[in-house]
Amino acid sequence: MAEAPSAETAPVAASVVAVALMLGAMLCFTAMDTTLKYLAALHPIGPLVFGRNLVQVMVLAGVARAFAPQALRTKRLGLHLARGICLVATTVFMTLSLHHLPMAQTYALTFSAPLLATLLAFFALGEHPRPLQWVCLVAGFGGVLIALDPAGALSLALLFPLAMASANATFYVLTRFGGRTEGAIALVFWAGLWALILSVLGLLGYAPMPLSSWLILGAGSLVGTGGQLLMAAAFRRAPTAVVSPLLYTQIVWAMLVGYLVFHEVPTPSAAVGAVIVALSGIGVVRFARRA
Repeated sequence: MAEAPSAETAPVAASVVAVALMLGAMLCFTAMDTTLKYLAALHPIGPLVFGRNLVQVMVLAGVARAFAPQALRTKRLGLHLARGICLVATTVFMTLSLHHLPMAQTYALTFSAPLLATLLAFFALGEHPRPLQWVCLVAGFGGVLIALDPAGALSLALLFPLAMASANATFYVLTRFGGRTEGAIALVFWAGLWALILSVLGLLGYAPMPLSSWLILGAGSLVGTGGQLLMAAAFRRAPTAVVSPLLYTQIVWAMLVGYLVFHEVPTPSAAVGAVIVALSGIGVVRFARRA
C-alpha cells in the first residue's frame, strides 16, 4: 500500500507541477506571438485581433458552460468594458511591435508592464511598495532604457511595445481591483467578450484573408488560450512568489524563436536590458511576498 504524501512533500510536488505548467504557458504564448508576427507581415492587424479574441471567447465560454456556468455572472460590466479596451490595445500594440521590431527587443520592453502596474497600483489603489521594491522599479526602468538602445537608431516603432506595456499595466490594475468582487473566469471571459465586440471594427474594409491564414491564426489563438488556462492552473497550485518570476522565461523563448524562425540575432543592449527588466520584476514580486 502506497504511503500518502506528507504535509511537507505535498506543497513541494504542487510547486513542481506549477512550474511545469507555467513554463508550458510561456511557450504557448510565444507560439501565439510567433503566428501573429508571421501573419502581421501579410495581413492588416484588424482581422488578426478579431480572430484572436474570437477563439479565446469561444474556448472560455465552452469551458465555463461545461464546468461552472455560474462563474460567468458579473455585476461590473463597466469595469470589464475598460479592461476589454485595454485588452484590444494590448493585442494591437503587441502585434505592431512584433511586426516592426525583433522579438527579443519587443519582449524586453513589454515586460516592463508589471513594473508599471506596481506604480499604477501605488497611485490608484493605495498599495505602497516597500523600499527594496522601489529600488527594483528604478533598476527595471533603467533596463528599459538600455533595451531601447539609445546609442542605436531610434525608431517610432519603439513606442509600440511601450504603449503595449502601459495598456497591459492598466489592465493588471483594473483586474486586481475587479478581483476583489469578481471570480477569475468572469474576469477573463467578460474582458475577452468586450474585446471581441470592440475588435469587430477592425473587420471594416479589410481584404479577405485566405483560409490558410485563418487556420494559422486559429491555431495560434487556440494555443495562446491554452496558455492562459495553464497559467491559471499554475497560480492555483503554488504561491505567486514561486510562479510569477517564471513569466520572464518568455524572454528566453522569444530570443530562441526569433533566432530560429525569423533569423533575428538579439543585440547586446536588448539582451542586457531584458535581463535587468526580468530581475527587477522578480525582485518586485519577491519583496512584495515578504511583506
